[in-house]
Amino acid sequence: GSGPGGLTAALRLAQKGYPVTVYEALPVAGGMLAVGIPEYRLPRSILNQEIDNIKRAGVDIVCNRELGRDFAMDDLFDQMGYSSVVLAIGAHRGLRMGIKGENAAGVYDGVKFLRNTALGDAPDIRGKKVAVIGGGNVAVDAARTAWRLGASQVHVVYRRARRDMPAYREEIEAAEQEGVIFHYLAAPVRVLGDGRITGIEIQHQQLSDFDVSGRRRPIPIESSTFVLNIDALIE
Repeated sequence: GSGPGGLTAALRLAQKGYPVTVYEALPVAGGMLAVGIPEYRLPRSILNQEIDNIKRAGVDIVCNRELGRDFAMDDLFDQMGYSSVVLAIGAHRGLRMGIKGENAAGVYDGVKFLRNTALGDAPDIRGKKVAVIGGGNVAVDAARTAWRLGASQVHVVYRRARRDMPAYREEIEAAEQEGVIFHYLAAPVRVLGDGRITGIEIQHQQLSDFDVSGRRRPIPIESSTFVLNIDALIE
């Protein structure tokens, strides 16, 4: 893996005199730095300069080669001649909402949405109304990216209060200034539409006791649902 962990390990080993090869499943190096953080936050020129510095230290980076698809662990030792392997494969997987209808067309995984956009394969959401579920950096990055892809409206639906959002404060404020509409104390109930999303049913929440995260646990308010008409949903 050529994310921050893999690149750092490779650089330190190269500095100690070891010959190092990094295998990356994606067509570009950098891991989540390249396909998770949008370019407006981390310019690719800066990232690529850092990667080039690591290459100049003697590290060989091979893209489009995935462990388990193109070679097995035993192959690295038995056929390719490596004496040690560092596993830094990352965790490029989003979380599902677990609600009815989320498999409809027009519903996108947040991590994949950002990755595909970075690789030049973004979904066509020009002129569409988009909702994003969540309050972390992936959610806010997805919302701001949707704006840049030409969405007509972008909504963020978050089940807790604004102060509880784990996303960076400056990113939340920037999204607000750009026109992203935030719905706090609101949680998705089900995706609407016959095969393709036409909206999402949302239920108002209220905060209860503190949970293991140190934040108050949201609980639904009965008979408080409303519908947000949208064309695309990023979860």
